[in-house]
Amino acid sequence: MASSPSPASQCPAILGLLGKEHRNMLERAVRNVLSTEVAELVYAQILDGLPTEKSLRDSSDYVKDHPVHSLQHAEICPGYVDKAREFRNQFDLSQLPLDFKTIKAFLDTVPGSETSSLRLMEVVAVACHQIGAYLFNLDDGAHKHKVYEDWRQSVLEEKELGVESRRYYDPPPIAFCHRAYRYPEQYPKGMADVAGYWAESKILGGVVVFDRGETEQECNAMWIHGDLIRGPRTLYPPTQEQFGALIKFLTTPFEENSTCPFPIHGASVNRPRWHPYHAFAYYHIFRDKYERRLPPNPPQPGCVEDGMDWPELDDRRLLLLGGFSNPQGEPYVNDDEYAAATERIKNITPSSPLWRQSEI
Repeated sequence: MASSPSPASQCPAILGLLGKEHRNMLERAVRNVLSTEVAELVYAQILDGLPTEKSLRDSSDYVKDHPVHSLQHAEICPGYVDKAREFRNQFDLSQLPLDFKTIKAFLDTVPGSETSSLRLMEVVAVACHQIGAYLFNLDDGAHKHKVYEDWRQSVLEEKELGVESRRYYDPPPIAFCHRAYRYPEQYPKGMADVAGYWAESKILGGVVVFDRGETEQECNAMWIHGDLIRGPRTLYPPTQEQFGALIKFLTTPFEENSTCPFPIHGASVNRPRWHPYHAFAYYHIFRDKYERRLPPNPPQPGCVEDGMDWPELDDRRLLLLGGFSNPQGEPYVNDDEYAAATERIKNITPSSPLWRQSEI
């Protein structure tokens, strides 16, 4: 009996569904991303075998004996940035096991429409992920996966023995890991997909998910699930200006001096916000249903309530100061600031701590 073709071998046929305009748009978008310094450095780290110290510190708490710290892995090892460039120069989109459903959804859009832009962004996010997964599986770096695997196993053994310093520490499955996307047992490519989520997060600012609508097949809005220690844990959208700059970058010829519009990290302007639990459990916001595992109980009020996660809380504080003056008799909040905060605070989701609790 003939064996079934691999996903990668099916990809040229899947891409063959695309007309010339859609195909050129997609190839340009992915190549433009690969041409950025941020993508180059992210993929070089995966090829090297360990993230750099800065990359690790940006997204996780400090653990003194983590291999990245014990090896003082401050920089990417020599030669691996060149390997990332070599990969980029030889890259062919048909190498990626892109999903038929995702490509077909992009094909069914009218180029230039908002739907087309969202579907293009979906394929680009998937491509960033798949490249990261592919490079991880090579395991041909200066630091083999076994270095981290052995350390992780020793941590788990110490935890089992009751070592106090390990009591509350749950080591990620691999060295390249987004804190919310760490379930290799439910991913098609296992550990490689964990690396894929990490790669797209480091490049784009977070794992890119979408409002799938009631049918759970749609692509109505884009949300970003970041993983910075000093960033929001809530999902946030790009601003209209950020999204416009992103699509323009993806769809125009790459220039060396062009401004890279990503990664997009969550700031006060990125509103409204969703708690990851509510978004996934109740409001059809995800990319693939297998990507995360929900805790058994929904979050309790007060668990995630600060201005970084919910910018509207800062607006509420500002509004509460309205009408009050400092010892010099000057108002704490002027009329323009008060009016602006009054408008901003309306832009919230049912997930917000300021939403009526009964409606979540």
